[in-house]
Amino acid sequence: MERPTQQTRRGRWRGRLSRLGLTGRRLRAGVRALLSHPLGLVGVALVAAFGAMALVHPVLIATVWPPRLYDPILGFDSTIMPHPTPPSWQHLLGTDGLGRDVLSQLLAGAQTSFSVGLLAAAVAVTISTLVGGMAGYYGGALDAVLMGISDVFVLLPAPVVLLIFGLLLRMDWPVVAVAYGALAGLGTQAIVVKSHTLTIKAKPFIEAAIGAGGGHGHIIRRHVLPGLMPLTIVHAVFTVVGAVLTESLLAFFSRTSYYLSWGTMIWLGQQTFRLFTLRGQWHAIAPPALAIMLFCSAFYLIGRALDDLINPRLRRR
Repeated sequence: MERPTQQTRRGRWRGRLSRLGLTGRRLRAGVRALLSHPLGLVGVALVAAFGAMALVHPVLIATVWPPRLYDPILGFDSTIMPHPTPPSWQHLLGTDGLGRDVLSQLLAGAQTSFSVGLLAAAVAVTISTLVGGMAGYYGGALDAVLMGISDVFVLLPAPVVLLIFGLLLRMDWPVVAVAYGALAGLGTQAIVVKSHTLTIKAKPFIEAAIGAGGGHGHIIRRHVLPGLMPLTIVHAVFTVVGAVLTESLLAFFSRTSYYLSWGTMIWLGQQTFRLFTLRGQWHAIAPPALAIMLFCSAFYLIGRALDDLINPRLRRR
């Protein structure tokens, strides 16, 4: 009795390893296709640059930059007065009106933008896949209820809703990310996922799986979710863009002044701009504004490239 059991286990492990190998090959092929696309190559290069910014900041604080001078929140350089100061060899982007190094803040803000964008994307993709997938696969009353909820959230623009909630709640970055992800996932994304699920459900291999005795769990796990994966990746990339732009908008209206981000840097810069007109504040406002534009452009370019590669109507032959 033991030998068949061992053979069965070995067969299962071999099957799992073969599926992992196939997934790895598909992933590598997808990465190569993305990098071969001009828009994708530029987007990936920009994302890599911002990722390096986010990773290098804690290393610089721990090894090269004294925290008392370069801490993005509490740092203050008393050796040069008055602040703000223009770019110099000691402070490559100068200091702001509070004496903090602008470059250090810019690098630290990259961590916040990645955190907000990736968390919002994860929440949006999870919710849209669950809501849209269940509505499209099961249909009936469940479809009517879930799509009724989605119709309501389509009419609720995330920036406006979060601006209103910012008057009532403390909007730390995790709250902003989760709220934006929920609003995006329950709205248009869920409706698009439902439509794509209906397309997958009508494929002949679904009928073959049902005829072979496959249950709902097997069909969803082996056929529906893999079929939705390309669409959810595109949704995730565009969600990052929307989440970062929304967080920056909230910060500009001082709804998220409890932590450091690029939007907070712009808000503080424009608050103190009139006080330091003679010395200027361009070096404290222009870098975070440019960072926001380039960061969102990077993910937008990746999303456009993925859309060209995945969408059969746009795929270049």
